[in-house]
Amino acid sequence: MFLLASGAFAQTRQSLEEQRKQALKEIEETSSLLKEVEQNREKSVDKLNLLNAQVNQFNRLIGSINAEIAYTDRQIGEMSAKITQMNSEIEKMKDEYARLVDHAYKNRGQYSKLIYVLSAKDFNEAYRRMKYFQQYSEYRKKQVTEINIKQEELRIVIKQLEEQKTEKEKLLAEQRQESRKLETVKSEQNREVTNLRSQERRLRSQLLAQQQKQKRIQNEIEKMIAADARKRAGTSANPYENLTPEERLISNNFKSNKGRLPWPVERGVITSFFGTHAHPFIKGIYLENDGIDITTIGGADVRAVFDGEVSAVGGITGDNMFITVRHGNYITVYSNLVEVKVKLGAKVNVKETIGKVYTEKGAKTAILKFQIREETNKPPPDKLNPEQWIVKQ
Repeated sequence: MFLLASGAFAQTRQSLEEQRKQALKEIEETSSLLKEVEQNREKSVDKLNLLNAQVNQFNRLIGSINAEIAYTDRQIGEMSAKITQMNSEIEKMKDEYARLVDHAYKNRGQYSKLIYVLSAKDFNEAYRRMKYFQQYSEYRKKQVTEINIKQEELRIVIKQLEEQKTEKEKLLAEQRQESRKLETVKSEQNREVTNLRSQERRLRSQLLAQQQKQKRIQNEIEKMIAADARKRAGTSANPYENLTPEERLISNNFKSNKGRLPWPVERGVITSFFGTHAHPFIKGIYLENDGIDITTIGGADVRAVFDGEVSAVGGITGDNMFITVRHGNYITVYSNLVEVKVKLGAKVNVKETIGKVYTEKGAKTAILKFQIREETNKPPPDKLNPEQWIVKQ
């Protein structure tokens, strides 16, 4: 039972270690992107978004380390209890063996054993008495062997306990180190917020203009998705009913890969999350996002997250392009693109490049806007949180 528990714990520990490594990888990637935006004063908002993302990453990392420490504490407790139990069992075995030795010493004479055997009423009883002496001797030997085995098991558990205590000390040291780094990032975050608040009037005006433009783009995306749905539905009010067997298979495969879809860019950090959120430093402003924003390197290739068919390619005058890809009754949306590499109706494969993310002149980072929709029996399609569907690979 102890070995089985250790195996289960090892799996949990492995999972936590993988989470910690992933968080460290994300922090490293964010640090790399921060170095790119630090050289461009006009990208202060982007820098703050990256710092906010890094604070979240450090919090996840420290949370993962704390979870490992908690599991290690539990394992130390279990091992300590096991050691106490084993010590008690060994002492009982030693006491029993001591009684056996004492009894053997008091009855050590061969003459008394012989008299005991010969005083039997008949041959069968004499035989049983002889077997008793034989079994008694074997039992004493067995007791010695069992005590030695138990002591070796105890030695192994004590060694494992020491290893767990050492591991806990390492985790505590790492926790302290990462906490110090987090405080440094928070200080930088506060300085950036203070700097941006001094430019609040200008930034508020810029933000409102960006929101209006984004709303026009979003309206165009909605219109194209609705037009495609009407075209596919024909006389049916529900486009989902008209899916072909192949499209239903794609839908099912897409759904079964929730949490395992690749990112639409090879490298990146989520800097704006799904849903409605208060602006990080401009009071009274709320940011509404139908998907997520991924900050990535400038000119990065944008790729399909699953097999599908290009259902729309569009944009608005004076702005960049967007692409929608249909995966049965699921739709993925990629916007803020340039150099679109696919046409309407084209079949695309998972990780196939469909365009490049737009990058401002002189900038070294760029932002991809990514959304996921699901058509149900009631239009319009439901807006899903892409963060729950994609995973770093």
